[in-house]
Amino acid sequence: MKVDSLGIFVGTGECNARCSHCAGQIHRKYAPKEDGEVNEELIRKTLEDCYVLGARKFSITSSGEPTLSPKSVTRVLEISEELKKEKEISYSRINLYSNGIRIGEDPEFCKTFLKSWEQLGLKRVYVTVHNANERKNSEIYGVESYPPLKTVVQRIHDSDLLMRANLVLSKRTISSLELFASTVSALRTIGADYISAWPIRGDDDQIDLTLAPSPEELERINSWVKANQQQNCPVTLCPVTFLGEDTREAYQSGRKLTLFPDGTLSNTWCNNPQEGRPCP
Repeated sequence: MKVDSLGIFVGTGECNARCSHCAGQIHRKYAPKEDGEVNEELIRKTLEDCYVLGARKFSITSSGEPTLSPKSVTRVLEISEELKKEKEISYSRINLYSNGIRIGEDPEFCKTFLKSWEQLGLKRVYVTVHNANERKNSEIYGVESYPPLKTVVQRIHDSDLLMRANLVLSKRTISSLELFASTVSALRTIGADYISAWPIRGDDDQIDLTLAPSPEELERINSWVKANQQQNCPVTLCPVTFLGEDTREAYQSGRKLTLFPDGTLSNTWCNNPQEGRPCP
């Protein structure tokens, strides 16, 4: 079996958002109780085994918000660095998923951790964006206010990291090609380096037909992305990808794996065939 990439859940599951469609909530009962509590042996072995099977990139995520468990994130990055020095196991790209809230609201956190994480091998921060308008973004996140996305992007860049905006497409957020195109334009204007988009998914790991935009709108978005990819865009424009059903084959074949808080290594993102929680 060949593995392309690995996701690792870390942290306590604490979150500073209250999303109604949270995919991580069901995993919080398995999450550690204290920041810095990490199953080092399991993570080390998983990183080693997946590297042998071909993986050269991994992502750090959480059942909550990873930036609220900075000790745990730091320790995982340190383990990766130790493997590089001890066994020449070198992951060329390490990513961190985040809702961006703490990054945008806490400059001291950014100064203390983001740069040190970059020095430990972190390359990109994947920020979930529901809408380019901060007020609408805050509504989906279930918080009083959301920091300016421009500030989030700038603080990531100040730490010599790249920012990828992850757009979760749903009827409540980005439901049409027109909204999608305007969101892409806004994100490019504030300096996003990459943009990825996919429709919200259900507990069966299929597109949630109740919550997602219509199939016709998704096809329009997909066609728009493909047309823009074929154009000779200036290098200043960040590339956009649409992750549709054709991209799920990587999970189904086991080329993309996720290490969940209960210790399960699975080829699904939600690892939740029984519970009715939608997943991104």
